[in-house]
Amino acid sequence: MQHAEITGWGKCVPPAVLSNEDLTTFMDTSDEWITTRTGIRERRICHCNFSDMAIVAAGHALAAADLDPGELDLILLGSLTNDSLCPNTASLIADAIGARNAAAIDINSACTGFLYGLHIGTNLIRTGAIKKSWL
Repeated sequence: MQHAEITGWGKCVPPAVLSNEDLTTFMDTSDEWITTRTGIRERRICHCNFSDMAIVAAGHALAAADLDPGELDLILLGSLTNDSLCPNTASLIADAIGARNAAAIDINSACTGFLYGLHIGTNLIRTGAIKKSWL
């Protein structure tokens, strides 16, 4: 049986920041009120599509893994913030990064989407159905 391992990872963080103090200028709230209830001090604001950020993150992950996109058998995307239902966002990412041989699947399961994707990808690798996947 094959084993699966994480060989690279990437991220994309939007540069625009909206702090709790910023929120107090147009909402009846305070930094202290938000922080004590949520632990959140700031949030990032994206002025692009979700797929644009995923494409950047995918590029970083592939570079870190020293992996050519053409070697990928599967693209799994765990998110609820997809660009559209059709075409699925995983297909947009596959096309943009040049993963021409990869199946592309969106997993719309909120916070657990990554865990489901990790489980699916790992088991497909372990059974020999695929060799390389991006999640």
